[in-house]
Amino acid sequence: MEKAVHVFVFDGLADWEIGLVTYDLKTANGRALHTFSLTAETIVTGGGLRVIPDKTIADLCDDEVSMLILPGGSMWETNDPEPIRTLVNRLLQKGIPVAAICGATLFLARHGVLDERKHTSNGLAYLQEGAPGYNGEALYEEVPVVFTEGLITASGRYPIEFAHAIVKRLAVYDEQTLDAFLQFWRV
Repeated sequence: MEKAVHVFVFDGLADWEIGLVTYDLKTANGRALHTFSLTAETIVTGGGLRVIPDKTIADLCDDEVSMLILPGGSMWETNDPEPIRTLVNRLLQKGIPVAAICGATLFLARHGVLDERKHTSNGLAYLQEGAPGYNGEALYEEVPVVFTEGLITASGRYPIEFAHAIVKRLAVYDEQTLDAFLQFWRV
């Protein structure tokens, strides 16, 4: 059984936040990459792209996941899909990394995932206002991306740094190539 990076897709997802990393993993490196959603319905991203999920969350097997990516999108501000919360907690407990950017960090904050781990987001006030039960203020870092304890978090303003953290965690490149990756996309 081949492990794959799994990307959660949903209507309105911020496709620009994951475009670089999905392209780099799949096309440049031939890594297995699967999309999944809550249902088998075609989703429409924030950029208007139509995506047919490879599988539903019901079909997802933890042992097939090498990493879970949660893209940002306005859905996270108003929707708390219980199956995603359960999946995130299960994967983190098993040591399978989770990467969340922008609005997805708000979802994690609302469910206590950020209360005991260093993390970042779109700003501390964003988490405090959007996640009333959030208690991770002391662990918040005002930086583009944080990787700690199996969790990558990033501000929506830094999709390049988010991609860099993911390919670094997955050991896609050596250190020299990782540095070149970051410098190439920052210019």
